[in-house]
Amino acid sequence: MARALAPELELWCPDLPGHGSRRSEPFTFEGAVATVEYLVAAARPRRVVLAGDSLGGYLALAAGARIERGIAGVVAGGCTWSMTGPGGALARASDLPPALFAALMGEERLERFAAAQLYRVADAATARAIAESGLRLRARGESLRELRGFDAVAVVREVRAPIAFVNGAWDWPTRAGEKSLTRAARRATLTIVPRCGHGVGFFAPAAFARAIESLAIP
Repeated sequence: MARALAPELELWCPDLPGHGSRRSEPFTFEGAVATVEYLVAAARPRRVVLAGDSLGGYLALAAGARIERGIAGVVAGGCTWSMTGPGGALARASDLPPALFAALMGEERLERFAAAQLYRVADAATARAIAESGLRLRARGESLRELRGFDAVAVVREVRAPIAFVNGAWDWPTRAGEKSLTRAARRATLTIVPRCGHGVGFFAPAAFARAIESLAIP
């Protein structure tokens, strides 16, 4: 399932608060953005493409708006859904079923169950890498709360680098904000991946890699 980037590109995949090696930390948006800022500074004088899917997409946009230099582009997947008003309330409500299952099954048991399901939707190497890095389902609720009031349109207006939005064709209602975000951006493209729902970086890695390469390789 995985698709490698062009060999001339270097891939950095930091663990964010609440994820992977940092799973013991609660997720905070400021902590996540600070992680990205640190890596961009460490990469200088090279220019970087910030790429993220779902929560990572919102983070890439926020970091792209905040960091003034060193950004060649931003790839934002599955993040054209408003986190303000009713849209944000609906997104936060989507965490109720996982929270209920966690209460009934216990968090550790639910995390083991979720890790086992990875092998049903991903190749063995990808599933094993995710499972071994450590799942922390509580980070989902934390991230949704941290995204409360995130005004994606206002953030996109502050991004000076070109943006490549990538959405799955079946990713509703995420796709509802595509037009408003592409209009708000200074320079933006929009790619719709056919036969794909939420999680284009996971389920359509080749399309996601092409979006990164389109901004990284002149």
